[in-house]
Amino acid sequence: MEAENTEVFDKLVKLLTDKGIEHKITEHEPTATSEESAKVRGATLASGAKAMLLKYEASKGSFSYVLAVLSAEKKINLKTLKKILKTKNMKIADSDEALKVTKCVPGAVPPFGSLFGIPTYLDNSLIKQGEDTNFNAGLRTKSCNMKVKDYIKVENPIISDY
Repeated sequence: MEAENTEVFDKLVKLLTDKGIEHKITEHEPTATSEESAKVRGATLASGAKAMLLKYEASKGSFSYVLAVLSAEKKINLKTLKKILKTKNMKIADSDEALKVTKCVPGAVPPFGSLFGIPTYLDNSLIKQGEDTNFNAGLRTKSCNMKVKDYIKVENPIISDY
């Protein structure tokens, strides 16, 4: 596995600490999938906040990024998200784009588009699954656990169903 940059992890912890948000960081073996992450955390797959970087055509020939966040047990529906974003052209960003935009390797991106200067779209599946959420915190070896309501308060995502 390639070396990971701790910059995003440090920014995330500072953000949560500065806002007085209760959270718990755990260290574990590197994980690359939502299933692996849930297992090492001893948490449900549903509680995992899966963050996916999407690239879409915001206007003719001009592309932008958004961070789609959903329960890890759900599959993303790009067709619905295209309607929400009023675009015909959207794809999941490749690993090089994800690294460039987020400074995180795939599987490590936390569900905070605000850390990267991009909007966050939160699917209701994460809210409906329970009070707590878990996610990789910018590194594949560190996870964060916090209340979903606190995540929403700090991140202020656009909430919808996709």
